[in-house]
Amino acid sequence: MDSVRENGQKLLVVVTVLIIILIVLVVLISNQNKVSYVAALGDILTAIETFNFSSSFGVILLFLSLFIGVFAVYFLEFLISVLRNEFGGVIYMAQTLRLKNHYIICGGGRIGERIAFLLREQHKPIIILENEETRAVELKKLGFKVLRESALDEKSFKLANAERAVAIFACLGQDVDNFLVVLNAREANKNAKIFTRCNSIKNIKKFVQLGANEVVLPEIVGADRMVYLSQRERKK
Repeated sequence: MDSVRENGQKLLVVVTVLIIILIVLVVLISNQNKVSYVAALGDILTAIETFNFSSSFGVILLFLSLFIGVFAVYFLEFLISVLRNEFGGVIYMAQTLRLKNHYIICGGGRIGERIAFLLREQHKPIIILENEETRAVELKKLGFKVLRESALDEKSFKLANAERAVAIFACLGQDVDNFLVVLNAREANKNAKIFTRCNSIKNIKKFVQLGANEVVLPEIVGADRMVYLSQRERKK
């Protein structure tokens, strides 16, 4: 979706400049040749079609031609990004329809990546939902199946075939985001085990109410582990 928006913005800028140049040319040619705006527009199109830039406004006509070329490039990029966004997910969903009893990891950050490695060691089928393009590419290079979609969007769970998943992990950085992930996950699958990251103790009850089976606070788990290891070392 980000690429569609970015290409759309570029296309809008080029179209705006193109229209401005075209309007200026139409007015100038109409005034100089004492013809209507429609006739002036016809002369411009003829000049561009025949590459005849020998008139008084040849330089402006040349710029107009260049911007038409730029417009064509950006329009093609925009069209490709739209098609990829609309049909790419459908194609990926067709591939994921074969997935069952799999594990969905929402968020490919450090925690999500670690979960993926641990599950892969157990030969579990995994799919990661990661919206950030650079991170998604990095995870793919590590050999993981990655769906470049936002876990905050309920359609992502359909694409990941969540209704047939065994477990879903909410690993985003903010509790408010994981609230939505847990809600979407539970709506997509009433029976899957849902595990979520939590940053604040006061939010544990809210996660459970939304449908999470297990709520994990990384800081508390880390602290408990460190204390345990320190005591174990003293006993030795």
